[in-house]
This record gives sequence, C-alpha cells and structure tokens, in this order.
Amino acid sequence: MCGLFGFAKREGWQSEAQLDRIEDVVTNLTWESVVRGDHSTGFAIVSKTDKMVYKTLKPSDQLVCSNKWYDVLEKIDADTTIFMGHVRFATTGAKTKENAHPFVKGSVIGAHNGVIYNHNAIASKIGKNVQVDSEVIFGLLNKKKKYQEVFDLLEGDFALSWIDDDYRVLNLMREEDRPLHVAYWKKARCLFWASTDDILLEALRMAGLVLEEKELPVDTVYEFNTAEFWKKPKVKETKVKTNSNWTGYNSYSNYYGGDYYTSGISGYGSLESQCKFCGDKTYRTDQTCYKCTDKNGESLRLDKDGEWCADCVDCDNKTRFEDLINTAKGYVCSTCIRASNFSSYGGTSYNDRMNLRPCDYCGDYEPNEELAIFRGLSLCAYCESTEKAYRANGQTTPLAITGKAEDTK
Repeated sequence: MCGLFGFAKREGWQSEAQLDRIEDVVTNLTWESVVRGDHSTGFAIVSKTDKMVYKTLKPSDQLVCSNKWYDVLEKIDADTTIFMGHVRFATTGAKTKENAHPFVKGSVIGAHNGVIYNHNAIASKIGKNVQVDSEVIFGLLNKKKKYQEVFDLLEGDFALSWIDDDYRVLNLMREEDRPLHVAYWKKARCLFWASTDDILLEALRMAGLVLEEKELPVDTVYEFNTAEFWKKPKVKETKVKTNSNWTGYNSYSNYYGGDYYTSGISGYGSLESQCKFCGDKTYRTDQTCYKCTDKNGESLRLDKDGEWCADCVDCDNKTRFEDLINTAKGYVCSTCIRASNFSSYGGTSYNDRMNLRPCDYCGDYEPNEELAIFRGLSLCAYCESTEKAYRANGQTTPLAITGKAEDTK
C-alpha cells in the first residue's frame, strides 16, 4: 500500500491568498497520507522552467514538521503547474532514497500505488535492471506510443500519476483494485487528488475548503490539461483494458507471505501515540489529535462514550467528528454533503438551508451575505476585486470574455 496525492493548477492564475490556501492543502495532504506508507516520501514540482524531484526517507508527517518542509513550499509559486506527491510502503526494493517515488524515466516522471507482479519479466525484455517494480511502468510509458501497449504488459494492480513532455498536463489512472479521488477548486482553477476520499476531504476541510470529491472511474487514462482549467477542468479520456482479473496471486496476504497487516505499519503510521488532551490515538508529532486541535466553542462535545461529536447543522443528527466537515455555517456531516451534492435534499436544497449562493462568474458557493452585486451580477469578493482591477487598467475583463457582461466600460 502506498499513497498518491497532489495538485495541478492553471499557471499564473491564483492570487497570493489562493496560493497560501493551496500550500495549506498540500501540507495537509502530505501529513494525512502517512497512513498509506511511512518508508519514504517524495515529490515532483513542475513548471515551465523546472521539473524538480525531491525524495526523503522521512515519513510524511515528520517531514511537514521539519524545516525541510519550508524548502519544499518555497518551490511552489504562481508558475507551478503540478505538484505530484507519494508516500511509500515498500514491497519490492530496499528502503532507500533512490527507490522512493516519483521515478524519472526519460521524459516521464511518475508515482505508483500497487504491485506489479511480473516486473522482472518486463525488465528483462527491455534490457533493464530495476530495484522497484514501479519503475517498469514509467519505463514503458516513456517508450510506448499507445497506452494500451503498456497496460497489455502489466500484471498486477495500480493507481498512477505521471507527467510527460508537456509540463501543463497531468495524467491520472487506476484499475479496479486501487483507489484514486479528485476534487476541483473552480475559483483557483486547481485540481487536488489523493488515494482515498478520507485523506482528500480531511486535507481540504482543515484548509477551510468544502469541495465535491469524486473517485475516478477505472481503466481510463485522464489527461488533465491545466492550460484549459476553467469552471471545469478540461480532460482527455482514453479507455484502456487492464489485467485487473489476473489471478497469479489471489490476495495481498499471499503475495506478502501473510505479513501484509503485521509488517510494522499501523493504521496511523509509525508515530502512533496518544493525544495529550483526550487520550485518543494520533500520529501527529505534537501529540494532539485533530479533534482537539479544531475544537471551537460548544459546537464540539464529548459524548458519554468519550467520543468527540457535534450536531450536523443540516440534518441535526449527532455525528462523530471524523465524519464532519467544517463549512462556512458550521459542521455538516459527510452524508449530507455527499447526498446533497449542492442539489435537492429532503425537499429543500442544501444551499437554501445553508444560505449559500453561487458566484455568477466562478460558480463557487459562498454565504449569500458575502456576495456583492456588481453590474447586476452576484460576485464573490475575489471575482469582484478581479473585475474591478481589470476595469481600472482598461483591460478586457473576465466577465466580458465569458460573455457575462455586456461591455467593459
């Protein structure tokens, strides 16, 4: 088990505040992903002028608490297009920096979650020696012209993230045995991804974002072109067939000799301890669980069983903190967020209940009282300031470009 995560964004689009929020999200993604593996951590940070790969044997939760993390964040700026992260739980290959993901094979930089069982056979065919099974995937992607030629050769399971020649294009793909979830922040023109919805939603929630998440469908290569990120991300889909029904090994326990769940990685990584406030299990280095970190007034409380909980502001049901999302109006349970999906729920729309309305430009939902009326349109603060700045400089405005304003004067 390994973890994939990261972001892809339109270059030069974000404000300083949005860049700060993106850095918060990627910090949270890195921290939370330790549950998927703590043997190494790696990143690729991509822009038009640079493709930097960073690897360390530090578990990801330790990394974000070290001074090295500031060096990583300093590499993220307005021109960055892709941040590709990975945490490793080693299966084949020693626990070394060289064997950490992402791997660079020619023009391809990629990260893998899963196991390729026939990697030695593939390596011998292409005349290469590899230490890690994942290397053959990106070696093939670098050599083959068609995706299907690659997946015809692979026997195993996989979720993948990679880039090729174009610094603006992110590729994501999974087969049925490995998860991969995405969420798109329209206002910042930024796509986030993580292996699981729990990791992704928690990372967003802790950064103050409530976004719709989706699990990517299987057996499709998704090419996200960040240069075409608007209200929706432009994506090219290529259907492929994978060997997902290959049964050379019947289960993880067979492959790992029965030691997969007893090999030293617990549910919270290698730094498991007790929260110094409530005694609950935590992997955070400050010995404070995220429930105690985020307590705010009377909205959270300990029940008779010693569990932190709150009442969902939408359905009023008592809900454990782990299943709550902190929105602009208060805690909402994940069931209501997903079931409503910003649509009708229980006869009354979620947005009406929460008094949320969409910005007429970017489409993001904001509290109604925070929207401003500008030339007959309801705009969030960011879009209003952007529109005014364009007009002040005598430039064609975003609203005019999208046909939502009659003129630019």
